[in-house]
Amino acid sequence: MTLIYWLKELMGVSLHLIACCRRARYEDAKFFYKMDTQKHLSEFRGQLRSILFHEKLGTMLDKMVRVENVVAELTLVLGINEKMIPVIKDAAALAMSDLATSVVTEFTSLAGIMARHYALRDGLPGQIAEALFEITLPRFSGDVFPKTDAGIVLAVADRLDSLVGLFGAGCQPSSSNDPFGLRRISYGLVQILVENKKNFDLMKALTLVAKVQPITIDSDVINEAAQFVTRRLEQLLVDEGINCEIVRSVLMERANCPYLASQTAAEMEVFSRTEDFPKIVEAYSRPTRIIRGKQIDSAWEVDASVFEKDEERALWSAYLEVADKIHPGVDVKTFAEASLLLIQPLEDFFNNVFVMAEDEKIRNNRLALLRKIAGLTKGIVDLSVLPGF
Repeated sequence: MTLIYWLKELMGVSLHLIACCRRARYEDAKFFYKMDTQKHLSEFRGQLRSILFHEKLGTMLDKMVRVENVVAELTLVLGINEKMIPVIKDAAALAMSDLATSVVTEFTSLAGIMARHYALRDGLPGQIAEALFEITLPRFSGDVFPKTDAGIVLAVADRLDSLVGLFGAGCQPSSSNDPFGLRRISYGLVQILVENKKNFDLMKALTLVAKVQPITIDSDVINEAAQFVTRRLEQLLVDEGINCEIVRSVLMERANCPYLASQTAAEMEVFSRTEDFPKIVEAYSRPTRIIRGKQIDSAWEVDASVFEKDEERALWSAYLEVADKIHPGVDVKTFAEASLLLIQPLEDFFNNVFVMAEDEKIRNNRLALLRKIAGLTKGIVDLSVLPGF
């Protein structure tokens, strides 16, 4: 017998075994499906109490009850029309119920897919059925994201519950160990928010979810969870090709709203390649360097009557004009255009005004003015982490 003959024989046996296994698996699936369809999907929810989520956090039923209890408020945090709340609550009352079905118990990758199928089979509205599938998204790298309002709320609520609860239970990932997949969960969370352009108050949502946990979640745990999500957001933005220093400068001010942060980082990346960018960085760096380390009372206010020189008055006037145009939620284009108005008045001020004057009142007034200018970037970007600041 030739080697080629034996290879063909072995290949034939292998294909036959694969076919037999597939037929056997198909027969298993058919049997399990027949068992499942003898009940309505809602009847499986109670069986979630037999699936442990975490010893300190209870069963999967406990977890999904927590999700159901926060979705109404999370709907509003996500900026979704409150008219959707009844649909979202109905979906939350069935979410993850397919984990107790025979098909999903045997074929775990079908979680969500079977929930949608069984829901439609039971005659439930398409919005609810789709949300039961979308709560599982994204399941892996490159997967699709939830797109419906109900699906987005459920997916966000489920991930926040896992994150806050498991951090509170002391299950934070180490450098080499992440048994609950919290990095993947958090990365998926920021992807959902960014992809769906949701202006979302992360700290408010974490605090909301912390209140329904069966264990005490203190502010340190909430802050730690927020920082963990921020690191995943940083990873996401760097993965998208945005300069890591620009990403960090934006996250210092806007990490609490992942979509706004991602939008700002992308705009800053483009702006950083223009000739105006170094001018604006320099404009804000000079006041910041002067006030750094100085004892400046937070109660000090700028008093225009104390100004001695025209350059002080011109800079104060420029500041007022710029401050009227920018605010913590402003886009980069508006911020940049407004900030350009400071460049010449700052140049004239530093060329002709001695900040640390002997007269305490005059000195403090000038320091207060520079502090006001340095604070214009608050809530937008921290330029101090960029090179050359």
